[in-house]
Amino acid sequence: MKITGVAVMAAMVGTTVCASAVPAAERQVVVCMASAEDMLLENQAKIVSSAIFAGIGVKILWHGPSNCPTEAIFITFSHDAPASLLPGALAYAMPYEGTHIVVFYDRVKNRPGSVSCLLGHVIAHEVAHILQGLVRHSESGIMKAQWTGPDYQQMNGKPLRFTDEDVTLIHRGLKARVAR
Repeated sequence: MKITGVAVMAAMVGTTVCASAVPAAERQVVVCMASAEDMLLENQAKIVSSAIFAGIGVKILWHGPSNCPTEAIFITFSHDAPASLLPGALAYAMPYEGTHIVVFYDRVKNRPGSVSCLLGHVIAHEVAHILQGLVRHSESGIMKAQWTGPDYQQMNGKPLRFTDEDVTLIHRGLKARVAR
């Protein structure tokens, strides 16, 4: 009982640092995620990703792999990514296919800072690729091709944001998904 209370408190403390209160979401997207390794870290990352998307009026509905609808975005984790596979990348999405994301969990864990905040940002970045339906990056914010030291520092205090162009493309992509 005490361990559960401590875990809940740790989750609350960990996420309030990197995810502030955001307005209620208008649009929804279903995201299914296979288990990473650490349920507490995974839940904190979901909170971070959800907060980032809520800031642009999009609500993420999280499901496990066993109850994943066909139209959902599906995230899996690679725990031993070969160094030759997309060197330096923390994840990749398949935006033209429209549903699959692979997170290089071993690489995310080895970066400095809060793993849950970084994982939440990585998930948000890749989900945005799927929603936009494009392989593109922005000059700033969460959709940068390569995050810098200051970006990683900011993630731990306040989530990176989408640019106005990112938001437009995400909302356009959501409308297209609903129309299909």
